[in-house]
Amino acid sequence: MTAAPLDRSGYVDAIREFFDVQYRRHERYWWRNGNRYSLDPTQHTPFQAKALQLAMGMAPGRVLDVGAGEGADAIRLAKLGYAVDAIELSSVGCEKIERFARNENVRINIRNESVISAELECDAYDVIVMSGLLHYIEEKVQVLQKIKRASTPESLHVISLFSTATPVPAEHTAVPVFPDDEDGAVERFYLDEKLLHLVYLRGKLERSHPGFVHHEHSFINQIVRLVETT
Repeated sequence: MTAAPLDRSGYVDAIREFFDVQYRRHERYWWRNGNRYSLDPTQHTPFQAKALQLAMGMAPGRVLDVGAGEGADAIRLAKLGYAVDAIELSSVGCEKIERFARNENVRINIRNESVISAELECDAYDVIVMSGLLHYIEEKVQVLQKIKRASTPESLHVISLFSTATPVPAEHTAVPVFPDDEDGAVERFYLDEKLLHLVYLRGKLERSHPGFVHHEHSFINQIVRLVETT
């Protein structure tokens, strides 16, 4: 596990500190139900099921899970035979990914750093997962350009982020958060790619975060396949 370099992006330290506290306080902050590592699509939400089905239909290659949290997506993909690199800002989160992966008998290459400053190998990854990442990134287009350069032709990009369709819940304004508009910068970035899935969830009741009162989110859930250019 590589150590996090100094990041000059201002708000990044506040996000790192917030998740260090949350991950240390709770054994499971995300994916608290027992189906977290299931390879049965019916055990997951429609968005997660679609992403899993698409990954299962590909020959296992390399995955980059950016903002990997506690590693549920990364571990599932490793169980499918993919070689997985996980980038996670929180050092506590990285420790949990390593422990949970070991418990599931899979190996994840864990990088404790911010994607903003991370150096990524070009033309390397067949699947990119950005679940709950981009609403913590102000420089969305710059980060997406970097991630696209790291993607193989016809790679799969799985994206979920807060939208501006409803106000960001007060619970999540403890740290800087940058939701995107429906049909906003993230969707426009992928206009020339093949859209496989796009759903707007508005006012979704959130019960999963321990220590938080029930609240509502709005999300953009999107899956695209890059179009190979000649």
